[in-house]
Amino acid sequence: MLLERIRAVTGGEIVFLSQKDSLDELVLAMQQAAIIIISGPCYVNTFPAGLIELLETASQTGGFSGQKLYGIINGGMPYIHTHRHGLTCLQLFAEQNHLLWQGGFVLGGGAMLDGKPLEKHMNRKKVVPAFDHFIQNIVEGNKSPDSLYEQAQSPPGKLVTRIFAKLLTSLVVKRLKKHGHDPEAPNWYLREQG
Repeated sequence: MLLERIRAVTGGEIVFLSQKDSLDELVLAMQQAAIIIISGPCYVNTFPAGLIELLETASQTGGFSGQKLYGIINGGMPYIHTHRHGLTCLQLFAEQNHLLWQGGFVLGGGAMLDGKPLEKHMNRKKVVPAFDHFIQNIVEGNKSPDSLYEQAQSPPGKLVTRIFAKLLTSLVVKRLKKHGHDPEAPNWYLREQG
């Protein structure tokens, strides 16, 4: 949905990683584009393995000549630092492969990958104008500053975080007990090493 929002303003083509038979086709599309926007979900603090494999293949293939690269990473955690590593991967890829890193956009606090519009995001009042400004940066060929997404998404306060942590912990403990495990027992690995 985020790339569709960009395409509605800029035109261009959206190519999905899973729709191509080989990574070589995607690398060729990247080499031929003037502007590349890589967007994906955040899994364990970065992009999924398939996207990292694409970057590795593209790096080995080479053939880039100053194309502009933007990135978008989207995850459920409301903390920006949780997802920032994905953009750092893209920045390093750009620096090592003759691409111009133009910045990116971190969207935390809920996935938009289910097709819902950005206007349904929990921080929509700040996120929508910030993302639209990100699109404007792409249109104008400008570098997009991190402050754009940082100011649009503030993490939940300490009280909300504490309540959320207790709730999630109780759900994990309940599930462990349901499967016959004692959550208070010493760690199995540590017992075996001792």
